[in-house]
Amino acid sequence: MKEEVYNYLHEYGFDAIEINEIEKKNENIFYTTISEVKKNLSFLEEKYLSNDEIINIINNNPFMLTEKNNRLEALDTIYSNLNIDHQSLKELIKSNSKAYTISPIELEKIVTYLKQYNLSIDTIKNLIIKNPQIISMKFEEFKTIVNFN
Repeated sequence: MKEEVYNYLHEYGFDAIEINEIEKKNENIFYTTISEVKKNLSFLEEKYLSNDEIINIINNNPFMLTEKNNRLEALDTIYSNLNIDHQSLKELIKSNSKAYTISPIELEKIVTYLKQYNLSIDTIKNLIIKNPQIISMKFEEFKTIVNFN
C-alpha cells in the first residue's frame, strides 16, 4: 500500500492491524490512489455513516475502498429508484457491507423480476430493507428462493 494511503487510513481511525487485514483481503489497495480512497470514504460519509460505522463496513468489506465510481453511481440510482430514504439506506449498508460492491446488473435483474409480479416499489423496498442479504444474491439464486408459482 502506498504510504500516503496507509497514513490517511491511520489518521481516519484504522489501526495497524485493520490496515494489514485490508491489504490481505484487497490487493487492489496496492494500486489505488489516495484520491480514490478519499472519494470512497467520502461517499460513505454522504450516506450519514459515522467514522466508526465506516471503519466497521470497510473492515467487513475492504473492497469498498477501491470501488469505482460507475458502480457506486449505478447502485445509487437503483436505491434511489426504490425510494430508499437516507436512514433506511444507512441501515442497509450497515447490515450488508457489500451494498455498494455488489453487481448492479444482478440487483437490477432481481428488481425487474419482482416488478413482473406486480409488486409495488414500496413492497420491493421493504423486502430489501427487511432482508438485506437479497442484494448480494445472484439473480438465479434469488429466483430459486423466491418462487411465485
